[in-house]
Amino acid sequence: MRISEVTESSGVPATTLRYYEQLGLISSTRAANGYREYGSEALEHLRFISVAKKMNLDLEQIKWLLEVTETGTCTNTRDTLHPVLTERLREVEDSIRNLVELRAVLVSSLDHVATCPDSSEPCQSECAFKSLT
Repeated sequence: MRISEVTESSGVPATTLRYYEQLGLISSTRAANGYREYGSEALEHLRFISVAKKMNLDLEQIKWLLEVTETGTCTNTRDTLHPVLTERLREVEDSIRNLVELRAVLVSSLDHVATCPDSSEPCQSECAFKSLT
């Protein structure tokens, strides 16, 4: 397949395909006319990359996981992928906890600011964030 066909089939822009190729995530050969030609494995890799990106894995991790899936057995792939996904899940759960805490602080601050009286006096910085002290 030419780059335009891969782009059309995958929805991935040609610039991204070239970038992924530079990083070694996908590969192509060159036809006699100089055009890139991709095999069907390029589409498989692009699907893999798409799912991995939805998990917020970085491109280095994705490249490593692609190498594992290509060279290893299903058991090896599972055993390699499991701790990566476990760690990613832990990171997401930590982020959720932090966001819940941030939300509580913002709600409390918003409630406090909403009850501040009108005044022509200079405002003290602790007035707006009194609920945090």
